[in-house]
Amino acid sequence: MSAREVHDALHGWAARLVPLGAVVVTRLRTGLTWAETDEVAQRHGYDLTEEVAALWTWRDGVGARPGRAPAHLAPGQEFASLDESLRRSREYLETSRAEQRAGTAPVTAWQPHWVVAVHGHATPLVLDGSRPGPDTFRHDPQADPLLVAHSTLPQRIARWHDMLDTGTWRVARDGTWDVDLSHLTHEPHTPRTEVT
Repeated sequence: MSAREVHDALHGWAARLVPLGAVVVTRLRTGLTWAETDEVAQRHGYDLTEEVAALWTWRDGVGARPGRAPAHLAPGQEFASLDESLRRSREYLETSRAEQRAGTAPVTAWQPHWVVAVHGHATPLVLDGSRPGPDTFRHDPQADPLLVAHSTLPQRIARWHDMLDTGTWRVARDGTWDVDLSHLTHEPHTPRTEVT
């Protein structure tokens, strides 16, 4: 998976949201340069692959607007700047290491090559910088790592398109997300291979 493929998937997602009136599109910050991602990563003690950094070279998170509801990249998914994402990732790592020292470590300890892509729901969406792709998954510290669904970022974004296609996710009149779980399909998900 290349940085270009990550960018193409993200551009396709944003393009899909524009005619729907999603406010998140108007609040996306300008992407960082590769040099800027390196500088931010080094400040937090990370060595990011191009595929991981590609999320923030596309856009550097969503800007906040005082007095307005937060704008999420997908329902309940807060897309923070690279600086904030790496700060959160470092906090997860330090907490996990402290739990290991105390003998209270969860089933799945946070790894130093994991980066928070978006905070969402009860668990963050994580980019695993140790694998090509980059591999993404929802980090649940109590879940068996073999049972957690993994996919590349473009595959994950394709699933987001599926959620719009089924009507499970909709953009409300005010440009925020509306979720209707009654539209979820009960059949196993087959990842889309094409990215729109």
